[in-house]
Amino acid sequence: MLEAPAETERTTITLDELRAMQAETRQVSIPGPIYRSIADIRRELKKKNIDASDRRYRQSLSLLQAHAYLAGESEVTENDLFFLEHVLWRDPGERNQLRETIRELILGYEEEVKELLYESREIRDSALRPWKTSDERARALIEFHTKLRNILAKVEQIMEKAKKLGRSVERVEAIKEEIEGIQKQMLEKF
Repeated sequence: MLEAPAETERTTITLDELRAMQAETRQVSIPGPIYRSIADIRRELKKKNIDASDRRYRQSLSLLQAHAYLAGESEVTENDLFFLEHVLWRDPGERNQLRETIRELILGYEEEVKELLYESREIRDSALRPWKTSDERARALIEFHTKLRNILAKVEQIMEKAKKLGRSVERVEAIKEEIEGIQKQMLEKF
């Protein structure tokens, strides 16, 4: 750092500009589902003996608002919650566990749906392998269709749960469409 060339230009803002940005930051809304997600994070961290104070959680709300503001958002989103990994730890050794907990809570449902996609692909590949008789092939395709229908029902349940928690389901919908495409492809072969 000492040997680095000196900066030729510095970014500066006036005190009035800073106060205006602080006021705008306070206008960033925090939707109800975000509060529920924070409560979920707190509960899971407490189970792992990572226990930030009430004051720290309260202060983290304004940090989340500032994070959203700097990203150009008018409300705090789930993506902003990842920033809590920099705020809620007491000991640096807790950071990895904190990061994993937040990621699991926020993206866990997406990971579960991805696993169902991988399972669908495996079932498809198994059904498409060469069969000795047409009866075996027909049984395999029927079994595939039944398993895939069950997988799609699970995906629907996960989507409904995520929607109730106020989570974005765009990526889940894309995965669901891919599974439906696999199903359609198999039905055409049947």
